[in-house]
Amino acid sequence: MRVLIIGLDAFDPTTFERLNNAGRLPHLSKYVAKNGYRRFTVANPPQSEVSWTSIATGLNPGGHGMFDFVHRNPANYALNVSLLPTKDGLTGTQFAEPYNAKTIFEQTIDMGQPATVLWWPAMFPARLKSPVRSLPGLGTPDLLGRLGVGVYFTTKSGYADGRRKTPMSPLQKNGKAYCGQLTGPMRKGKDGLEPSALDVRIEPTSAKAARVTVGKQSFDLTVGQWSPLFEVSFKVNMLLSIKAVTQVILVENGADVSLYAFPLQIHPLASPWPYGTPRDFVGQVWKDCGPFPTIGWPQDTTALEDGCINDEQFLALCKNVDRLRENVLMHQIDRFNQGVLACVFDTLDRIQHMFFRDRMDIIEQWYEDLDKLIGRIEDRLRQRDLLNKTKIIILSDHGFSQFDTKVHLNRWLVDNGYMNAPSGGEGKGSMMMANWSRTQAYAIGLNSIYLNLAGREGQGSVSPDDKEAVANRLRDQLLQWRDERGRQVVGHVWHQHEAFDGPLVSYGPDLVVGFAPGFRASAQTGLGEWERVALEPNRDHWGADHCIDPTAVPGVLFTNAAALADFPNPSYRDIPALSIGTQPDASNSTPPPTSSGTEDEAAVEERLRSLGYL
Repeated sequence: MRVLIIGLDAFDPTTFERLNNAGRLPHLSKYVAKNGYRRFTVANPPQSEVSWTSIATGLNPGGHGMFDFVHRNPANYALNVSLLPTKDGLTGTQFAEPYNAKTIFEQTIDMGQPATVLWWPAMFPARLKSPVRSLPGLGTPDLLGRLGVGVYFTTKSGYADGRRKTPMSPLQKNGKAYCGQLTGPMRKGKDGLEPSALDVRIEPTSAKAARVTVGKQSFDLTVGQWSPLFEVSFKVNMLLSIKAVTQVILVENGADVSLYAFPLQIHPLASPWPYGTPRDFVGQVWKDCGPFPTIGWPQDTTALEDGCINDEQFLALCKNVDRLRENVLMHQIDRFNQGVLACVFDTLDRIQHMFFRDRMDIIEQWYEDLDKLIGRIEDRLRQRDLLNKTKIIILSDHGFSQFDTKVHLNRWLVDNGYMNAPSGGEGKGSMMMANWSRTQAYAIGLNSIYLNLAGREGQGSVSPDDKEAVANRLRDQLLQWRDERGRQVVGHVWHQHEAFDGPLVSYGPDLVVGFAPGFRASAQTGLGEWERVALEPNRDHWGADHCIDPTAVPGVLFTNAAALADFPNPSYRDIPALSIGTQPDASNSTPPPTSSGTEDEAAVEERLRSLGYL
């Protein structure tokens, strides 16, 4: 058995079909010509971590337990990141596996075949007992345990206005140089815990160039140029230093001087948490291929949204991410003889989030680039005389749609009497201030509504006998919701038993909200918060999304497998059979982590807010 799976996150069928009909995607068009292309039914909700986990397992979210970006602890309504849950361990707070259902990669091992998986979402922390060779994708944190926030060094005043996620660190002039400090992990100081730090020094060498030094590493950079990935080391005590990987870009070098430092990433050979498996595989890839980004979201959309970098600098970063990942994939193809090799390329998702609304030229170029990538992959297999001896599956986890209007779903719940909570200044509020005895429902994540059910929620007010009636009334009102232009806000609403099946159904939300194209839950909704009005125009750079009605954002499936003829309408449920000839296996499924242990709530909230969607 030899199966190659290439994941193209967010590869949209409508865009593909339009470009393919124009003759612009010659490599993927070959699959169409041989009846090897289908639109692909994705998981509900169509969020990346949910959908890729359903593809990896063949299971509905009720089978694997990943229901939304945000889960909650029903006992106290506390939120946590489903991609990066935590638990108490012998050495303090530890990251927990987001799910335990058996994947097609583990099934491959059970069949006596090897499996390698590169940058698949929700595979951090590494399953140390697993013989699957892995490098984790979306959900892998930075060195500080967040999902990725860099630092903006600048001489400007007024940057730190409280509206941006990215922290500002002031640069002080020292002779002809500008100096600052890059903070790292906490250490014990004379007065208690304090952050470790490295000196940052910028020495202009011309109007458009400077020598940049971070710790012991120095680079000569021009304005707009990214440094290569490089290693840094933070000394946390007399005996211990913690390594990290980062890169920097010189943003300005004139009247004001600005430098952006990418999030501090886990060093895969010196990670404080289990990074990939096995360790010798991770080490060999690092040695043979050189440094690669380890953070799960290396395309820094937050830096672009906050104005730390511009469009061209962001695109240069994205191209380098794909270049480095392709290098590792080709390294593995050269050693691929049997079993399963899978790799996810997720940069298109980030590109579409940021440019789908205004720069379709950039989007179309990326589709053409991914088509060329498929051509290079096929060429590499052909060089080894494996192209016609390898089952190839190319697929996406969802498509894409406009995001014109932010939906403050909790504001709507307040306005319609389902939640009772005070609103503070400017009409803002949080469910953490709710009068739970008079609250029937609350929204968290991007597609989830939970009823405040007595006997389940810590302060439940809806009796089990009234659950169905309240849910039906709520569903009906949501489906009747129209904006000021008469557009339907919500396309579909599913009850828990309609959306999910499997052993973990009861852990999912009571209602799954499928927003109509053009609408998406606001970041505030994700955190159980709201603004003054229920609908707000989206003026962010992040102008498109997919966390809506899944029927509006199907994925794609290309394959050279003759078995596709048996799947006229393929979905994630069919991937185990189509890829390795097995059925989904939910025997290892365990309830999703809903508690963050004793971890400080502020740390959990910071991790949630560092997620690009929130």
